[in-house]
Amino acid sequence: MRVVVLGDIGQSVYHVGDEAMAHAVVDELQARGVSDIVLLSRNPEQSARLYDTSAVKTLEFPWPPHRRETYLKEIRAVLAGDLDALPADDQVHALIKTVGESDGVVIAGGGNMNSPYGWLLYERAALGAIAESLGKPLVISGQTVGPVLTGPDYDTAIELFRSAALASVRESTSLEMLNEAGLQTGLTLDDASFLKASPEGAGYLSGEPSYQPKPGRPYLVASFAPGTGAMDRNDFNQRVADILDRIAGPGSLDVVMIPHMSRPGNRDIDIEIHADIQRRMRAKNVTVCGQFTAEEAATLTTQAEFVVASRYHPIVFALGAGVPCLALAVDYYGEVRLGGALANWGLGHTMRSLRHVVTPEFNDFVDELWGRRRDIRDYLNTISPSQADFQNAWWDTVVETLKGATSVAPILDIPEPIFPELHSGEHPEAAKLTANNEAHIGHQSVELYRLTHALEDTTGTLAAAEAERERLRVALEAMSGEITAVESEVSRLEQQFSALESSKVVRLARRLRLLRS
Repeated sequence: MRVVVLGDIGQSVYHVGDEAMAHAVVDELQARGVSDIVLLSRNPEQSARLYDTSAVKTLEFPWPPHRRETYLKEIRAVLAGDLDALPADDQVHALIKTVGESDGVVIAGGGNMNSPYGWLLYERAALGAIAESLGKPLVISGQTVGPVLTGPDYDTAIELFRSAALASVRESTSLEMLNEAGLQTGLTLDDASFLKASPEGAGYLSGEPSYQPKPGRPYLVASFAPGTGAMDRNDFNQRVADILDRIAGPGSLDVVMIPHMSRPGNRDIDIEIHADIQRRMRAKNVTVCGQFTAEEAATLTTQAEFVVASRYHPIVFALGAGVPCLALAVDYYGEVRLGGALANWGLGHTMRSLRHVVTPEFNDFVDELWGRRRDIRDYLNTISPSQADFQNAWWDTVVETLKGATSVAPILDIPEPIFPELHSGEHPEAAKLTANNEAHIGHQSVELYRLTHALEDTTGTLAAAEAERERLRVALEAMSGEITAVESEVSRLEQQFSALESSKVVRLARRLRLLRS
């Protein structure tokens, strides 16, 4: 059986989370006998090497909203039989051929089905439309949907899920959104929750020296993105430095900063942020790591004593391995994903946002969370087997669906919140109001982006029309000149002709007179 798998992989910026979910899908399919896998990637050569499987070029959609909407319409027109809707050399034709030669399609998990990352949503919508047109079963696994989905993007996401033979989301917020749209969708853990350890002897992606665990020496994993929401980056980085110093204490454990996004070989994005946090810390036993592969990052994270992160997948890796963690969300998108991941393990109330970080009580929470780490680890290890069994059953269902079975997507039984003393104390309505405000701002930002690019395109179209009008005016003037010249020539020839005709008449008359005489 040949299966096409789409993940957000092969980008110039390596992203641990996106690659981890794709690795998980490949691992789970291969474990169930699916050996012929074709990855869709932006860098097929890199992906083929990292995954040891086939890979081809994926679709690349334009970023501006109205342009991606137009391109998706053109693709659908091609699928409906209008082969003139796109040029014969358009990228979509190769993908149609790839899907046509497969037995099914899997869209790996992710957080890109929203308007801010709309070009990725439309890439997936196009793949879903191709699969549906060719009669291939489509499975969508472990998604975050929204929270910002505007206008056509919402309709596109709903249509994509409706076309799937089997689909799941990874948090209750996404499940509720799809249920409100009348869709019955499954709820699962993130695809990479139980990612296999990195292969023995694998090297770092960046080739840089990095942290090696020492026997008997505990360490804390920290991972932070450049985004700091409404909080000034300097203030946020200093607050993180204070938190890490508070937990690490006077050299009692190492602090290992693992980047989840950077350009391999460059100390940018997460690595740059980590270096700034390190400079602000009092502790000296801090390692700013180079870029790991997804499997390496997961392996090192799952062996940690504790995890602190604003990134999503360090928290996912930690929970699956029973590692206590502190998740810091810098915006509502982060709250949905981090809070959802924690809630799936009964710990959603331990997520903290910028609203909490700036309060005097936050230090007490950090101390209590750290103090309860062994209890949290014991609890996670207790429920981990049932969580793993559920996720294994999900992958079994995925493969059966790809083989043609009609399946019902499972719903994860979310545990009741544990350790109530770790609750933020924030009133739910206050948190909801803040979330609604952020979502509203997000919708406005996307609409502004949409209108800005529509205006640019309209301005460009008008400029092109004006240029064409000027070209036609100049051409018309030239033609007018040519017509005038032709008319003058015609007039001159007519005069010559008239003169010639008159001369012939005169000569003829003379001849006639001569004949009469």
